[in-house]
Amino acid sequence: MFRSKELKNITAFALIAVFGLLLAGCSGTKVSKNTNNLKKSEYFRILADADDDPVFVKLQDELGIDPKMERYTIIIDIRSSEPALQYGLLGDESNPLRFGWYQLSEEVRKGLLNWIGSNKEALD
Repeated sequence: MFRSKELKNITAFALIAVFGLLLAGCSGTKVSKNTNNLKKSEYFRILADADDDPVFVKLQDELGIDPKMERYTIIIDIRSSEPALQYGLLGDESNPLRFGWYQLSEEVRKGLLNWIGSNKEALD
């Protein structure tokens, strides 16, 4: 009887330890270690959340989006030296809204370029 109780305690401790390690090692977000690369990126995606920063609401205002979306994907590509070829895509990848980079105010453009949240991914 003593060995059975001891075995149960050891098993319980092992299970708790395993679950603790799994929870500690798992993260729902991807965190970038190199924020300088994110700021220098000229081709990137942001999984925008209006609660993260007012720039994500202002962007929708400037593009005339109504009703406002709480969450959306935005892809920015400003790799070209030609301003006419610098653009953004907002929304679903299968049918995004395409807009010119310079349709956005300087404040919004700077906000997007300088964003270093874990929801920004360099594509270049």
